[in-house]
Amino acid sequence: MRLPSRSLGLRNAVTLGFGALALVVSLVLAVGTYLTARYYLIEQREQAAARQAFADASFVRDGLLTSGAQVDDVLAATSPPAGAVIVLKRAGQWYSSSLSEGTQTVPAGLRATVVAGEAGSTWGRLADEPALAVGTPLPAVDAAFFEVVPAAELSSTLRTLALALAGFAALTTVGGALIGRAAARRVVAPLDGIASASALIAGGELRTRLGATDDPDLSVIVGSFNSMVDALQERHERDARFAADVSHELRSPVTAMMTAVEVLELGADDPARRRQSTQLLRREVSRLRHALEQLLALGRLDAGVDEGERQSVELGDLVTNTLTLTRRPAALLDGAGEPVWVHADKGALRRTLVNLLDNADVHGRGATSASVVRDGRWGLLTVEDAGPGVPERERQRIFERFARSGSRAARPGTGLGLSLVAETIRAHGGDVWCEGSATGGARFVVRLPVVDPAVGDAT
Repeated sequence: MRLPSRSLGLRNAVTLGFGALALVVSLVLAVGTYLTARYYLIEQREQAAARQAFADASFVRDGLLTSGAQVDDVLAATSPPAGAVIVLKRAGQWYSSSLSEGTQTVPAGLRATVVAGEAGSTWGRLADEPALAVGTPLPAVDAAFFEVVPAAELSSTLRTLALALAGFAALTTVGGALIGRAAARRVVAPLDGIASASALIAGGELRTRLGATDDPDLSVIVGSFNSMVDALQERHERDARFAADVSHELRSPVTAMMTAVEVLELGADDPARRRQSTQLLRREVSRLRHALEQLLALGRLDAGVDEGERQSVELGDLVTNTLTLTRRPAALLDGAGEPVWVHADKGALRRTLVNLLDNADVHGRGATSASVVRDGRWGLLTVEDAGPGVPERERQRIFERFARSGSRAARPGTGLGLSLVAETIRAHGGDVWCEGSATGGARFVVRLPVVDPAVGDAT
């Protein structure tokens, strides 16, 4: 059975991270220090023991060279370090300066080395404590000399050093964890402010912003957060205006339709009134259907849903076919230049061109020309009209939803056509703008990226 895992949290994770890092660093330093000190102390102890052993061996050799000297007397006269034991082998017999320690004190390997005629040293045990044994042959007196020096003091020193270094590592680890805790508290503090601000924003306080900071690292986060909230507030206000405009635009045709129905009910016997009411009803139903279709198309674009499959589309052919389908004169197409291919949803592009032509009919006294040209890696589709043009201050605003040049009451239409054009072209990686034409009317330019016709099915 697997228990559910539990997240440590950012503060605990940072604390553990600092503590683990401090532990690793302190352990590396402690182990390195201990090994270095141990090597140095052991080397010094071995050199000191060797010097002392060779000095004592010279003393014993000189004593044994004296006529009539006895081995026991010579060993008794020797002054080895405190606790050290001297063992001597001569004429096949073993002698020791200690009553309790004898031949077994000298490691067998060292005995064999010295008896073979070579000096040497090795570590062993003396009275259950670490000891250093040094041996050297004394050929002048036909003997082998061994001196076993206790190293209990060295062992105690190394144990004390190891404990001190372990304690240092533990204190360093705790200190690292405390530093990590303080660092985590400082790092998380701005997140607490963001969390509080986010809670207020979620509760509807869209005017909430984070305060300015002098920290160059946090200033980027604060600026990005405030920019996000600005965009959210703008979108919220835009949606609110959109909802209000939708209700207004839909209310007008519905009211007109209800009026027409009432007229039909009251004037059922009057053919002229019935015909007039029927025409009004048909016109308002058509207007309502057109508005709903545009709203649905905008909704799909907002949701990022493609209406159809994208393919290679030749803009010149698209303009020619659209003019034919909408019963407009083919002469509006200003010449047939180089083919311009784009990768797009053909139906969406056709709807875009129809909206531009309808806009020219409604607001610009009709379209005067439509042209297609290539400008580097862009294809430009242009529609000009014969109207009074669009004031420069309104050339951006007319692409907003329900926006119209001039007063709303004085202008027909829903105010959605150009916004649908802008959203559609933006979804295709292009852009659209309005400028003045040479004849004084409005000139709408659609710019789309050009592609190789092999990208999709050519039209």
